[in-house]
Amino acid sequence: MSCAVNTRVQVKFDGNRYSVPPSLARKTVTLRADGSEVRVVHEGQVVARHSRSYERGQSIVLPEHRLAALEQRKRAARTSLEQQFDDLGAEARQFHLRLKTRPVKTSTHLRRLLALVRVYGRKDVVAAITRASQLETYDAAYVENLMLAERRRRELPTPTLPNPKRRELIEEIELDPVDPAVYDRSLTSPPEDSHDTA
Repeated sequence: MSCAVNTRVQVKFDGNRYSVPPSLARKTVTLRADGSEVRVVHEGQVVARHSRSYERGQSIVLPEHRLAALEQRKRAARTSLEQQFDDLGAEARQFHLRLKTRPVKTSTHLRRLLALVRVYGRKDVVAAITRASQLETYDAAYVENLMLAERRRRELPTPTLPNPKRRELIEEIELDPVDPAVYDRSLTSPPEDSHDTA
């Protein structure tokens, strides 16, 4: 019998759902079943074999189909990330191409650079990407350092709160001293509207 593969990459047969390879989503396949096995056939090739279940409402998924579906979702997420980055313009696309030739995890760098865009804006980040490309240094941390150096040169404030990682930087923070007498007065002064009762 012929049936359509649903969006969850499964086919329905005899009250149960059986997995098929993710590449066959929304395609039509042929089911062949005997007393012990359900086979899924596409274009004359057997693409999945399942032990037949006589229970009802079961979802039978082969481990290789689950792994292939997870890998497909990861690829889709990577593609979306790369598209977002490439949409920043020609400079970003060129940086991306060169980054892919380096022995680094490209998605980590792209994710970090897109986070910088959300904080500092497209213009500043693309300018730093362009400068990094001119220096042939394809690294998100380097781009961030270039951008922050340029902001310091222009005396622009940082839009994020400082988060010192080293103890000596925390100790250099100066706070105005507080006079403890302020607290003493607030505790000892009676409220203005209080009345003595005799």
